[in-house]
Amino acid sequence: MEAYKNRPKEPEGPIVYDGSKIYAQQCVACHQGQGQGLPGAFPPLAGSEWVTGAPEISIKVLLHGLGGEIQVKGNTYNGAMPAFGAVLNDAEIAAVISHIRGSWDNGAGEVTEEQVATIRADIGSRGAWTAAELAEYF
Repeated sequence: MEAYKNRPKEPEGPIVYDGSKIYAQQCVACHQGQGQGLPGAFPPLAGSEWVTGAPEISIKVLLHGLGGEIQVKGNTYNGAMPAFGAVLNDAEIAAVISHIRGSWDNGAGEVTEEQVATIRADIGSRGAWTAAELAEYF
């Protein structure tokens, strides 16, 4: 019983996730520390019209992944980005997208946990998106 008394208290209120830490854990290997990507392999996130556009784009890509050819900042990439919907919860996805949209002079607005939850519920289970499917948001 004594060990239970000395246990740290559970945090009160919602957990706030650090999007930069999630980015460092999940995204940096491909998209690099400053979001510049790897030429010919992984597209940049810094200055990307896909990142700074409608938040639905980033949410859908993080939830379900992205496959096939995509044009980013005038360059063509043809690869596969994994889905993180089964790995990260809605608050974590919102935090990392907000970090990406607000970093490297992207200047785009934050994404909320509620936005992610709504899109997750509306879409349900599916495979990776293609650029053509997401182009409607431009």
